[in-house]
Amino acid sequence: MSPKLILVTGATGRQGRAFIHALISATSDIDNAQNPGSIEHDTPPDFHILALTRNASSSAAKSLSMQYPDHLSIVQANLDSEPSIRKLFEEAKSKGGGGIWGVFCVLAFPGLGANADGEEAQGKTIANLALEYGVSTFIFSSVERGGQKDDDKPEILMQDRYAKVKIEQYIKQLGEKGLPWTILRPGFFMENYEGTIGSITVGVLKAGLQPTTTIQMVAIDDIGHVAAGVFRNPESFHHQILCIIGERSTMKAQEESYKRATGRSLPATPSIIARGLIAMNKHTKHLISDIERVHRIQEEPDGPRIEVDASIEATRRAYPHLRNFEDWASKGKLSSESRDPANSEGGGRKDGWNKVSVTKLTMGRQ
Repeated sequence: MSPKLILVTGATGRQGRAFIHALISATSDIDNAQNPGSIEHDTPPDFHILALTRNASSSAAKSLSMQYPDHLSIVQANLDSEPSIRKLFEEAKSKGGGGIWGVFCVLAFPGLGANADGEEAQGKTIANLALEYGVSTFIFSSVERGGQKDDDKPEILMQDRYAKVKIEQYIKQLGEKGLPWTILRPGFFMENYEGTIGSITVGVLKAGLQPTTTIQMVAIDDIGHVAAGVFRNPESFHHQILCIIGERSTMKAQEESYKRATGRSLPATPSIIARGLIAMNKHTKHLISDIERVHRIQEEPDGPRIEVDASIEATRRAYPHLRNFEDWASKGKLSSESRDPANSEGGGRKDGWNKVSVTKLTMGRQ
């Protein structure tokens, strides 16, 4: 029996790589259990990844191909071009085996305050083709934004969040036509604290947030594990929204957790610099306001917190081991993965894996 083909957009990015590792590692563990002591297995793997990248010759793509040669194929296409994406579906279909079985749709963060119309168009294109070609499981990685209370308020939501709202709504409409969807809503990435940009992020959040404001945190690896869990048992999660949050915590609590885990202080830019960045950069102010907004909504009596918490419990059925910040910090994430140039399609930390740079921050352009 041929393995099921899963198309992964953003495959060389952080979420894409986390998912690929989670799925393939689990597949390899099953293979080893079925064929102990054997390197070559008679039983084919359950899944084969089509790792979509805009540049198959990039160091990130080559690294991914070398890491998983038996379970993954690099495919090149342009998410802004419907014909190039359609070609991938056609080629997979022409080879038999049912074509592309699943899609994990991760779209690149456009940057703080950047126009997200392109992201919206990309998401809708992938979803349309998934429906047209009869994909059995379509997972879209969106964002947790305090439930859906403010989904109809583009003047309040950050542009990338509103783009994801519109993609979600479109996917649900396609669901009525037969698209089997699952939407993931991860919180604020713990990996946002990595590197130079990470220390600035910590400083800005410490300086800008109220002391009692909590942030909904998630480790990117856990997003990958949840997506892998859904693909392994898709019927249980069809037409469900899974919020992925490892913990809700204040900046002070995070500093204490990091100290316990590492024996060191959480790296942070000095308060005077952080306050200056907030003052000169409207997009940084908007980020602070958005985190405060989500916190306020979650604290409302009978608010969306009840719905979000129920969704988190459903998420734990897909992957029960969501990490808190102390667990994540204890793995040394701030010192290892953040320096690996293969972890970003952009090629490392020079411009920030999430398209945020020191230069743009200080010039007020991000």
